[in-house]
Amino acid sequence: MGDSKGEIVVQKMVIEDVDAVLGIDRKIRKIGEAITYQNATTESILTIDRIGRGKNASSYADMITGDISGMLETSFVARINGKVAGFVISRKASIGDPPTEIGLILIMGVTPEYWGQGVAKRLAEGLIAQYRSMGLKEIRTPIDERDMQLRDFFSKMGFGVGHMIDYAKKL
Repeated sequence: MGDSKGEIVVQKMVIEDVDAVLGIDRKIRKIGEAITYQNATTESILTIDRIGRGKNASSYADMITGDISGMLETSFVARINGKVAGFVISRKASIGDPPTEIGLILIMGVTPEYWGQGVAKRLAEGLIAQYRSMGLKEIRTPIDERDMQLRDFFSKMGFGVGHMIDYAKKL
């Protein structure tokens, strides 16, 4: 799929993409568009330790403290003219009894310059194809009920409201 700004190319995320992904996440948060993901940042998902290793690090990738290799297997970036324009970070998870393996979308973002150009759709299609090839039968993503933009997007992608209800208690 092409557009006036270039073709959208979806690829598996690699460690070298982390700085670009964090840059997109910061742009989205700065303009106040991160309703669903306001407590889940790319830094927390990728287990980036800004304090312990930040002084000697040349990039955010150097500050990752956990093993994200499994997450990279199921996470993607979208490039336009070689530049990262969007991302989706995902992982496999086990739920239920007996356990069933599902795909779980943790966070997704598109740099504002490319909104409305099909970047998120292409990322979701790439992720869906990856999970299908792995034999998984379901993908889930937690979405804040107030986040109408993300709810509409996932509805258009064929996602529906699941049967689980999230109960929460503030402490």
